[in-house]
Amino acid sequence: MNNQNKKLKTSLVAPFETARKTWDAVPPAMPAAEKEPPKPKAEDKLPRGIRRRPGSPSLYAFLTHPPDEKHPKRWREFRSIGIVSPKFAEQQRHIWQREITEGRYIKKAPRTEQALFETIADAFLDHARCYHRFWDSTESRVKRFKEWWKGLAADEISTKMIDAKLLEIKNKLGWTDTTSNEYRGSLYAVYAHAKLGFNPAADAVRYTLDNARTRELSFAEEDKLRAAITELCPHKMPELDLALMTGLRHSNMYGTRGSKRKRMEPLQWSAVNLDWKIINLPRGKKGKYSVPLNTVALAALKVLSERAPKDENGNPIGAVIRKPSGLEIYSSRKWFEACLKKAGIENLCWHALRHSHGTRLRREGVPLEDIAALLGHGLGKGSITARYAHADMDKLHEAVAKLVRKTGSATKSATVTEIESRQKKSA
Repeated sequence: MNNQNKKLKTSLVAPFETARKTWDAVPPAMPAAEKEPPKPKAEDKLPRGIRRRPGSPSLYAFLTHPPDEKHPKRWREFRSIGIVSPKFAEQQRHIWQREITEGRYIKKAPRTEQALFETIADAFLDHARCYHRFWDSTESRVKRFKEWWKGLAADEISTKMIDAKLLEIKNKLGWTDTTSNEYRGSLYAVYAHAKLGFNPAADAVRYTLDNARTRELSFAEEDKLRAAITELCPHKMPELDLALMTGLRHSNMYGTRGSKRKRMEPLQWSAVNLDWKIINLPRGKKGKYSVPLNTVALAALKVLSERAPKDENGNPIGAVIRKPSGLEIYSSRKWFEACLKKAGIENLCWHALRHSHGTRLRREGVPLEDIAALLGHGLGKGSITARYAHADMDKLHEAVAKLVRKTGSATKSATVTEIESRQKKSA
């Protein structure tokens, strides 16, 4: 039994003993040798006549030219090829060099000169003189721009320079935010007209304004103003009535004149249609529009028609606004400001009469779309509705009739009856 156990133990242990001896016989592994760091690659050797721009992957070529009139000896030209492979650059150099030898080489056109800011500013001013309604303010601003950036190229003026200059002048001269925005807008228009592909004024600081006009002529102020007109210049009362009852702009009534403004004729009798009791204005911010006439406006026109020259049929012709002597008038500034001072009314301009017209219409419950039609405003930018849905003139007549005050000292005349009877007689 002992022999059997011994044999069994030997048969089981023997393989392990053999494996152990084999393992002990193997020498210990040597530590791996440290790898040397890779050597930096040498820069690619460029072909003859090819060079690389310092700090740039772009390549350029040396081209050898024979003597000519300007160069008594052979001379070299450095011509850029761009970011290409050295092989391509070498091939392109060979092509150019062969063209030089054969006399077919065309030199690279030089870059166009940078546009000076003064040049594009003068070009914009010429454009404004031809196509803008007025350019006196544009001319003064361009003059300042040219003084600020004299001798600079247009692309050398940055947004930071514009902001810094406008802020400096604003603090120095006490400009308002509105004035600063107007200068920025003019500068933007200068670059936009030049079409250079960039506009540094586009990102310049633009102030948010709260300058909406809210001034209107109250009824109490109107009575004071009428009293002052009656005392100083009673013949001007029809002009005030016409402005309050129609909401016409100053330019629509008196026109515009001046060497630096596009001429606009004053209101003409040819635009007044007494049969339909409307005034057809040839120009407004939204184009042509018509203004209905109420009894007060007709009375004012009756008085003004007596001052105008007549045609063969006895109808008034020429300008509507005239002195009693028949002399045409192109401004209301002198008499209007004198009457305001006499009445003790402050901070009121002629355009406030137009605001008063719209405000009183709104106070009488006239819809906003009808007020827009009466003032010549569009229903919305690019609105197709305004093209097809025309305002009802009967409703507009009813709207302006609400402006007639039961009490007050408007132009006194039984105009409607007299004008209609006069038209029937002339017919």
